[in-house]
Amino acid sequence: MNMKQFPVMKRSRKHLLVYPLLLSLAAGCSGGGGQPSATDPAKDNKPKDPVTLKVLFANPGMTKEIFQELIAEPVKKLHPHISFEMVEFQTTYGLNEMIAAGDIPDFIYTTPYIQTMLDSDIALDLTEPLKKHQIDTARFNPVVMNAIKSFGTKGEIYSLPYMSQSFAMWYNKSLFDRFGSAYPTDGMTWDQAIELSKKLARQENGVQYRGLVATHGGISTFASSLSLELIDSKTLTALISDKWNAVFAKGKALYDIVDNRPLKLNASNVQLFVRDQTLAMAPYWTGGMLGYLKDAKDLNWDVVQVPYFAEAPNKYYQVDYHQFVVSKTTKHLDDVMEVLKVTVSDEVQAKAARQGKETVLTNQSIVDQFAQDLDFVKGKNLKGIFKGQASNMIFQSKYNGAVSTAINAAFNDVFEGKSDINSALRKAKEEADKKIAELKQQ
Repeated sequence: MNMKQFPVMKRSRKHLLVYPLLLSLAAGCSGGGGQPSATDPAKDNKPKDPVTLKVLFANPGMTKEIFQELIAEPVKKLHPHISFEMVEFQTTYGLNEMIAAGDIPDFIYTTPYIQTMLDSDIALDLTEPLKKHQIDTARFNPVVMNAIKSFGTKGEIYSLPYMSQSFAMWYNKSLFDRFGSAYPTDGMTWDQAIELSKKLARQENGVQYRGLVATHGGISTFASSLSLELIDSKTLTALISDKWNAVFAKGKALYDIVDNRPLKLNASNVQLFVRDQTLAMAPYWTGGMLGYLKDAKDLNWDVVQVPYFAEAPNKYYQVDYHQFVVSKTTKHLDDVMEVLKVTVSDEVQAKAARQGKETVLTNQSIVDQFAQDLDFVKGKNLKGIFKGQASNMIFQSKYNGAVSTAINAAFNDVFEGKSDINSALRKAKEEADKKIAELKQQ
């Protein structure tokens, strides 16, 4: 990003006569289709009034310290008139409470799922502001951009991505060595990973060692690499296809392995892997796991590409990313957009990548810098993380949660032996449609 300002120069009458012509020629050669330049000399040299932008971190992945280093400081260098009021993530005071109090932030850092913001009519369509501020969305990962666009009904763009979140499979090398098993590899299917788990799961000296726990987030997360639609986009009813039978069967096969059954379904596998070190393989979000591994003691770990379903080769879980949403109520739209422009600059994205945050850009030179500043990942198979591709975002509506909740509950019944797969899925369809009908009445 070239943000150098133009110097102020004294001009003769002749220069003043020629200057408009030079401006028109420059605009014609810019290839910007008449869009304003990011460094308009007439505007940039005019002192700007100080402005404080309020930003809400609606996701615990962002903190004041991270925001200050990776966003606020780069913004200050280019736009010294901008400062920030940061509202950190809280379970008791979030966007809904701020809306009720009439204290709506200028922009929000959040997950992909912004349906609540759309229902509250908070999110601003950024299509025109992106053009005005010359933010080229063609630079972004197309799977991420397609996911963002899926929340619009007429091509609206309600957010701008900041970082991606991939899934990988983390493994404890010491357990594989101890039990004489080969390490997992990139390019494994779930069937192969389940077979490998059989060689590791056991009871030894009163300790239960598990091979693989893969349903963190529920069976719906495990299945998301198949991009199974949850809602019929035309009828807005639950869509639970026969493909779920195979997903349930695979999950059941994993936990039917002797000594591999977790104490509680859907519980995080991080504690077993990082603290207890009794889990051999743990599929988990890359950014989150790196945060845990940073402080892990005596854990001899490595990482490979997360396994995939044979019918969806090299696909991992549904695309996940963190992003910024701009509030319709902001009185400082141009300033907010300039902040967002900084967040997706090559410089900022590269710095974040070196600290272990996955870029949303397709720039391979930035992708290759991933985690270079983190000493504890030296010598690890980080390239394996990027050998898979996120699966596409399925159709999003306010009713998706009702279906995924019903599906997860159905698998729990199968897990606990309360129901067979077919009966559980029939019940899930009934429960989901009942809940959707209730939501439609609200």
